[in-house]
Amino acid sequence: MKKWQKTSLVTLGIVVGVAAAACLFLIATPYKLINEESMESTEDVMVKENSGWISFFPAKENGEAGIIFYPGGRVEAAAYAPLGKMLAEEGVPFIIAKMPLHLAVLNSDKADKIIAKYDDREWVIAGHSLGGAMAAKYVKNNPDKVTGLILMAAYPSEDDDLTSFKGDVITFEAQLDGVIDEEKLTKADSRLPSQMYTFIIQGGNHSQFGDYGLQKGDNEASIPKEEQWERIVQGIVRSF
Repeated sequence: MKKWQKTSLVTLGIVVGVAAAACLFLIATPYKLINEESMESTEDVMVKENSGWISFFPAKENGEAGIIFYPGGRVEAAAYAPLGKMLAEEGVPFIIAKMPLHLAVLNSDKADKIIAKYDDREWVIAGHSLGGAMAAKYVKNNPDKVTGLILMAAYPSEDDDLTSFKGDVITFEAQLDGVIDEEKLTKADSRLPSQMYTFIIQGGNHSQFGDYGLQKGDNEASIPKEEQWERIVQGIVRSF
C-alpha cells in the first residue's frame, strides 16, 4: 500500500471515529427532567420506578384505562413526570416507558412488557415526537392490544396506515412548535382513522409537552409549561 493511501485511511478512520463519538455523546446526554418533585409520591399518586419504566398510579386503585407513554427522541423518561402525575391525579394510570439510548425507535414494542405486567386493565398508548411515531407503529402492529392512541406533536410514518384502527385517536399540536415538520404532519392525517380528534394548544411549543427546557430548534412558548400540561390533561380526560 502506498504512503498516500495509508494516510487517507488513517484520516478516514479519524473522521469516522470523531463522528461516532459525537453521535454517542449526543445520545448519552439526553434532555433531562427539570423539576424533581414530580417524581415524588403524594397522598394522591403513587410513583414507582424500575429499570424498564416509571409508573404513576392513583393512590386509590381504580379500573380506569391506563396510558403507556413513549418519550421523545433523546429525552429521558422522567422528563414527562409532571404530565404523568397530573393525569394520575385525575384518576388515570400513566406509565412512561424507558427506551434504549433514549430512542423509542430502538424498542417500539416496549409496551408489550407493560401490558403483560398489568393485564388487568385496558391500555391506551401515547407518545411525544419520535415516541409518538413509535406509538403509532405499535398500534399498526398490535391493533387489538390497545384501545386508543394519543399523539403529541407526532404523526405516523409513511409505512404505518392506521385508517382501519377502531380505537379512539386524539392528537395534540402546539401552535408555536418549531421542531415538527408541518407539511409531513398535515399529510399524515390521511393515515389516521376518521374518528381522530385534534387539539391545538395555542401558545404552546414542542418542548413543553415535557419538562426538560427548550429543545434545539424550537420556538419559545407564550404560555407557561404548567398551562400546556393542564390543557393536555383536560383533553385526555374529556376524550377517554
